[in-house]
Amino acid sequence: MKRLIRIFSVVLFFGLILAGCGNNSQNTASSNNTENAVKKIVIKGHNFKGTHNGDGSSKDPDYKYSMYFYKDGHFVQDIISSNGFSGRFTERGTYTIAKNGDITMNIVSVTEERFASDYDLSNGEAPISIVQREGNTLNAAEDHAIKIKNKETYLLGTVNNVKLYPTDKKTVNYRKHYQSEMSKYNSSYGKFSNHGFTSNGMDTPMNAIAFKGSNFIWRYGYQDPNNSSKDSAVMAVFEGTYSYDSSTRIMTLNVSSQSNSYYGDLMSLGGFEYQKSGKPLAGKTLKLKYVNNTLTLVGSGFTSWTMEDSYPNDASQSQPKYDDYISSYAVSTFDSQMHKGSESDSNGGSVKEVFPTKEDFVDWLTDYYQKDDDTSNFHAMESDEGGTLPVLESFGGEKKNVPMVYRIYYSFAEEGNEVSDTGKNIGITSSGKIYSGHDIMLDDDLTQAYSDYASN
Repeated sequence: MKRLIRIFSVVLFFGLILAGCGNNSQNTASSNNTENAVKKIVIKGHNFKGTHNGDGSSKDPDYKYSMYFYKDGHFVQDIISSNGFSGRFTERGTYTIAKNGDITMNIVSVTEERFASDYDLSNGEAPISIVQREGNTLNAAEDHAIKIKNKETYLLGTVNNVKLYPTDKKTVNYRKHYQSEMSKYNSSYGKFSNHGFTSNGMDTPMNAIAFKGSNFIWRYGYQDPNNSSKDSAVMAVFEGTYSYDSSTRIMTLNVSSQSNSYYGDLMSLGGFEYQKSGKPLAGKTLKLKYVNNTLTLVGSGFTSWTMEDSYPNDASQSQPKYDDYISSYAVSTFDSQMHKGSESDSNGGSVKEVFPTKEDFVDWLTDYYQKDDDTSNFHAMESDEGGTLPVLESFGGEKKNVPMVYRIYYSFAEEGNEVSDTGKNIGITSSGKIYSGHDIMLDDDLTQAYSDYASN
């Protein structure tokens, strides 16, 4: 009997072991099936992220994607670009989901931001430009349906084949993000955009800077007060973008383009005439200190007069204007118009030696014309130094802009009755040529009269 009990116990023991092994095998299979099961992603009400590694060029930079699909059929997508192009594109629009899970997105509005550098972008600095596009202002890359494939465990973008995975990190709110970035932009550039700063004491500013958005153009001019030689003044043009640190009141000019340096008489330089030229003056950056509506150059290898905004609270009155300066003094235009002048005119003396001021030139013209009864009402309405006039060498010729030492706007009508007379100009070049009239044509009589006068 005891032997039967022992045999039964052994059988029961091995039976339990086999049963245990069977259960373990079933549990392992069940566990494996759970791990291998595909959990399909949920789109509505969820955030996704992904990256694209470009080749480091402006055409193929790196992109970081973040997007959120609202449950009501709207989406927001935030794309951060770096390593080739420092920018950010925040988009909003609508989406639909097909039966197979693929997504079709249609953009309604885009905020495009550009930054001075990847560092500024990553550190939350103000963008150097911010533009919002919607409706018919969307560009070709935005104004069409965007397809995203549902791969069950991730989404696949069809533009850069970016894999977008679910994430707990929230995508920005489109409206709040735009307001925040605009606040940064306005704080950095609002007080300067569409404003101009000039050095005082000049009828025609020879040293002035103009701003628009985050762009600037500076026609730099300076005369050494302790040097009276003919090439003691210098002029150059700088262009680029700028940033402003309100805590230090320092404006940093990022110089993207600059002219050669030109030396000569300051007024002649204003008329695009120089005595000698040199290499560009600035490095990659220049710094200006902003205090009481004035800008002062600091920490530079050259000297500048302080520049002031005479209308800090009225951009419409502030001068000069950026667009005007770009049209007249862009680096390429400035360099192409600058020409080397002679030490003296055809009479052996410079125009400035004959007529030291514009008033002297006006006095001579007045005496010349008022001797004749037909032109006895001659009077100058405006006068200026430097600049150019569109002149003709002869009838039927082609007009060309020619630098002038002095420019006069005059009338032959009685003073107070100028409305009856068409405006006329007179200009004298550094070589002593004088152009006059409504068409501003070469005036042989005046030129000869000047020659005779300068020779006496």
